[in-house]
Amino acid sequence: MKVATVEYGGRSVWGRIEDGALIDATELAPSLRRFLARGGDPADLAGADGPPVPLDEARFLPPVPEPSKIWCTGLNFEDYRQMLGLEHLKAPNIFLKAPSALVGHEAEVGVPSGYGTVFHEWELTAVVGQRLTEATAEQAAGAVFGYTILHDLVFHEIELVSRDHQQWAKNVDGFAPCGPWVVTADELDPSGGLRLVRRRNGVVEAESKTTEMRFQHPELLAFISAFSTLEPGDLVTGGTPPAGPCRAGDVIEGEIEGIGTLRVRLAERPVDPRWQVVLSDWKERG
Repeated sequence: MKVATVEYGGRSVWGRIEDGALIDATELAPSLRRFLARGGDPADLAGADGPPVPLDEARFLPPVPEPSKIWCTGLNFEDYRQMLGLEHLKAPNIFLKAPSALVGHEAEVGVPSGYGTVFHEWELTAVVGQRLTEATAEQAAGAVFGYTILHDLVFHEIELVSRDHQQWAKNVDGFAPCGPWVVTADELDPSGGLRLVRRRNGVVEAESKTTEMRFQHPELLAFISAFSTLEPGDLVTGGTPPAGPCRAGDVIEGEIEGIGTLRVRLAERPVDPRWQVVLSDWKERG
């Protein structure tokens, strides 16, 4: 089952997707996150019979527009690790991304000018369905509601060189496109080797499979829950396959087998040039 959130008629509507329409499920809860927090049963969602919303007349929002946390994972794809020439870490490399950076499928993302190269990281992402604290991997596997796609956009030079500004470089408004929907866990098995494709302006620039992941999502969720309680609706990414540069004017896509394609357009966003000093270290070294 595919579950999405859209804007239609001036309001946010969520529900399952069926025959090119979203079947309104707001009678069950105001949002997908609230549905999950109430212990929502996917069977109830499958039986919701609210009015259909035509997707071609709606604007996609992030499937979970207001998660309490977005946990991202670094250096988890073996093909990308080898490409970068980096060593394995003993434990998952995790960090937070701001929910305020979320935008939906087909959004336009403003790229602040003068801050260097944007890298397109494209990540299979688990949507947490149950509260998890100090969970085992088996418990975590049973708590995954479904999977979606998240683009972890980042200013590349700032991330690599200017460590003082690394978190800022990942949390610019719009730097977390997510969607287009969630596919429920009963229909998707990432451990089986899902195909992943990254495109820029319609051209394939990288391919991978989820079998390249060192830690699968149940292990990642269990690790995170040992230190930070995961709440229903939280997002946990699985790390990026080989990433690459993009810039204002590009259309970028991440496709994951069994889910579909998340697409956004990048546009230049002028900003106050006095803050461009954050790139000074990189420019001086260059």
